Amino acid sequence: MKFSLRNMVVVLSGLTIAYFSKKIKIDSLKKRIDVLNDHFQLLNHWLETKYEGKSISLYFEEMGYHHIAIYGMAELANRLSEELSESSVCIDYGIDRDVCCSSARIDKVYFPEDDLPKTDAIIVTPYSSFESIKLILEEKVSCPIISLEEVIWSV
Repeated sequence: MKFSLRNMVVVLSGLTIAYFSKKIKIDSLKKRIDVLNDHFQLLNHWLETKYEGKSISLYFEEMGYHHIAIYGMAELANRLSEELSESSVCIDYGIDRDVCCSSARIDKVYFPEDDLPKTDAIIVTPYSSFESIKLILEEKVSCPIISLEEVIWSV
């Protein structure tokens, strides 16, 4: 079988595309693993503080935040909501790009683009995206915008 230059270019192009597709997928999986590892470390510390008899509500009370909003309505927001349900800290509302999110346990959920009601602080639960979320929210509100990571590691 005779290979022409054209056939060789096609084969090499296909191999190059396959290589870079796999590399992109591997890089994406590595980033996901890093995020999950960060979640594990955060949740482990959170659990340690609970076993020590501490509550993260202490952070909010010490900072004078009696009313908060939570950005991100996934699992970490639910854990935060559960822990604060037994405290004096009131969760006024949630913020999410998907206001119909099925896992949200907060009744009032706003889009980040909406006019957001006044609150003492906004807690960002997807802390790996904190900086970009903070930039968006800073244009909408004047209250402190705090990463859940900061809250947990401060207790």
